Amino acid sequence: MITPEELDPGLLSMFTQEVRERASEMETAVLAIEESGDADRKRHLQEQLLRVAHSLKGAAGLLQVRGVETICHWMEEILSIAAKGRFVLAKPRLDLLLSAADAIRHAADLLESGAIPSPNHGEEVVEKLKSVVAAGVDDNMQKPQQHSSPADPEIAIRVTDTDGSMRVSAARLDALLYRSGELLSFNAIMRRHAEQASSLRDAARKLRGSGSDAAAQAAMVESGLRQLAALLRQDVRRMQSAAAALDEEVRYARTQPFDEACKGLGRIVRDVAAASGKRAELEIRGGEIEVDRSILSSLQDSLRHLVRNAVAHGIQTPEERRAAGRPEEGRIRVSAAMRGNRIEIRVEDDGRGLNLALLGAAAGGKTESTQGETELLRRVFEPGVSTSATVTSLSGRGIGLDIVKSNVEKLRGAVDVSQVPTGGAAFTLTLPLTLATLRVLEVIAGGHVFTIDAASVERVIRVNREDMALLEGRHSVSTSTGPIPVLDLSFWLRLQPNRGDPRRTVPAVVVASSSGPTAVLVDEIAGEQELLLRSLGPRLANVRRYSGGMVLPDGRIALLLNVAALAEAAAKPQPRNDIAGRSATAVRRKVLVVDDSKYVRTLVKLILEGAGYEVTMASDGTEALEQLRECGADVVVADVDMPSMDGFELTRAIRQSDHLTRTPVVLVTGRESVEDKVKGLRAGANAYLRKDQFDAHDFLETMRQVV
Repeated sequence: MITPEELDPGLLSMFTQEVRERASEMETAVLAIEESGDADRKRHLQEQLLRVAHSLKGAAGLLQVRGVETICHWMEEILSIAAKGRFVLAKPRLDLLLSAADAIRHAADLLESGAIPSPNHGEEVVEKLKSVVAAGVDDNMQKPQQHSSPADPEIAIRVTDTDGSMRVSAARLDALLYRSGELLSFNAIMRRHAEQASSLRDAARKLRGSGSDAAAQAAMVESGLRQLAALLRQDVRRMQSAAAALDEEVRYARTQPFDEACKGLGRIVRDVAAASGKRAELEIRGGEIEVDRSILSSLQDSLRHLVRNAVAHGIQTPEERRAAGRPEEGRIRVSAAMRGNRIEIRVEDDGRGLNLALLGAAAGGKTESTQGETELLRRVFEPGVSTSATVTSLSGRGIGLDIVKSNVEKLRGAVDVSQVPTGGAAFTLTLPLTLATLRVLEVIAGGHVFTIDAASVERVIRVNREDMALLEGRHSVSTSTGPIPVLDLSFWLRLQPNRGDPRRTVPAVVVASSSGPTAVLVDEIAGEQELLLRSLGPRLANVRRYSGGMVLPDGRIALLLNVAALAEAAAKPQPRNDIAGRSATAVRRKVLVVDDSKYVRTLVKLILEGAGYEVTMASDGTEALEQLRECGADVVVADVDMPSMDGFELTRAIRQSDHLTRTPVVLVTGRESVEDKVKGLRAGANAYLRKDQFDAHDFLETMRQVV
C-alpha cells in the first residue's frame, strides 16, 4: 500500500476531492433510482452509476488506494449483472449501494486527515457486495412491469473533467476577489483626487483676478488643472468599468447552483422517515439559482437541521395522515427565490405544524393573541426549547433550531417561522447573495463610524424627543406606520453621543428584522457605498454585536453592526441613560492597546473610549515599548501572539524598566491553556483574559480594578 509521504500533496488533494464528489454522485443516483417509477429510467440511472464506480475504481487503482478500489469493483460487478440482464435493483440492493457510498465517503474523510484507507477499508460492505454477486439474479434483482411515468429530470453525473470546467482553489478565488475589491475601493480615492483638482482650478481662477502678472500664471495653472481634471474623470470611468467587469466575473466564478446545498437532503429524508416509521418525499425548487459558494457551504448544516426537524416533528405516521384524510406520504419542500439583492430559502412541510401548547409549556409562556402566537413561535430558536415530549436520537434536545439561528446570523441573514394555513410549518431564511463585498450605510455614533447592511435598511427618519415613549417596558418611537421599538446606538455601545442641541431632532435608521422594523438612533448619517467585508476572526467570533469589519477609503476601520442583535436589544427593556454618571476618574486614564489585528484594536478602543478612557494604539510589542518610553500610559492592554515582540516579552520588558515597572498590564489573548495563563502572570501581568470568553462588562471591571 502506498504511504501518504509517497504521494504528491497536490495529487492527493485532487484525489480526495474526486472521492468525495463521486461518493455524493453515487448517493444521488441511488436515491433517484429508488424514487423513480419508470423502469427504463431506473436502468439508465444504474448505467450512470456503473460509469461513476468504474471511473473512481480507475483513479483509486492508479494511486493504489486499494480499499476504495475494491468497493468500487464489487459495486461495478453488481451493476454490470443488472445491466447485462436489464434488471432493476430493488430496495435491499439499493440500501447496500448506499452503504458502499458511505464507506467511500468515509475514505475521503481519512484522506483529508492525511491517512490512506487500508486495503480492508469497508470490509463488511465488501463482503455483502460479494455475496450479492455470488447469488446472481434473485428476488432483489428483477424485471418489473413497464408503466409510464412523467419524465424525471436528468441526474448530473460528472463523467469527465474535460467538459470545459476547471478546479480553482477557494483561497485563490478569495485572493482574486480581494484584489477586485481593492480596485473598487481605489475608485473612490481617484474620484476624490478629481474633486481636489477641480477645487484647485477654482482657486486658480480667483488668483487670476488679483493682478496682471499673476493672471498669466494663474491662467496656465487653471488650464493644466482643467486638463488634469478631465483626464482623472476619464480614468475614473475606465477604472470603474474595468473593476465592475472584474468583480462580476469573480462573483460568477464563486457561485454555485442552490442544488449544491441540497445534496444529501434526500438521503436524510429517506433515513429519518424509515427510522421513525413514516413516509416522506423531498421536493426542491429554485435549484438553478446561483449563490455564493461561501453562503452555500455554510447553509448546508442549517438545511439538514430543518429537513430532519420537518420529518421528525412535522410529518405524521401513515396511519395518522390516512385518518386525517391526507396522503400517507408527507412532503417536505425546499425552495429558493430571489428577493431583490437577497435570496429567500423556505423549508416547508405539510405535517401537523408546531404544537403551540407544548411550545408554550417548554418556553414557560401562554399564547393569548396573534402577537403572542407570533412571539411564541419564534421561541423555537431558543436553546433548550423543543416541542418533542421525549428525547430520542432524532429530536427532543432543543438544540437544532438554535444552531440554525446562530448559523444564519453569522451569514448576516435572518430566519423566521410560521404556521402553514393548510397544515405544517415553514421556516424562511433570508440571506445575502455574497459575503465578500457589501453595500452599506455608514453611520456615526459616539464619534466612531459604523456600517449597516443597506439591504436591511427600510428608510431613514428624524425623531423628535416628543415622539419617544415607553411602551410595555420598551422604548418606542411613533412613526407614520405606528410605534416601533427604538435603540440608541451610542448608549447601547456605551459611547458618549455627540448630537449638539438635545432639543433638535435625531437621525434614525429603520432596519428590518424577522421581528419587524426597529429604529436605531445615531448621531449622523455619513453616506452609502460598497465596501469589502472582512471577518473579525475566530477570536472575536462570540462578539455578536458585530458581523465583520471594513476598511474605509480614508483608511479608518468601520465595524458592521449585526441587525439581528440590534433588533433583539431594542425589544428588551433598556435601562435609563447613565452616561453622565460614569466615573470621572476614568476620563483621565490613558490606555495603550497593543494588538496586531486592527479589528481587535478598534473594538477594544471603542469599549474603552465608551467608558471614558483616553486610548492610543500600537500594532506590536516593539512599537508599544517605544510609545511607552516617549509618552507613557496608565494601563497597557496587550495581545500575546504578536510579531517582533509578543505580549509576554512586552510584559517582562515593562517590569524590567525602572520608569515603567509600575504600569499595569492586562493580557487579552486567544490562548486557552492554563500554562499560558500562568506564564503571563509570572511575566508580571496584572490580569489575563481570554478572547473566546470576552465580555465588555467584565473587561471594564478588570480595568477598574487594575487602575
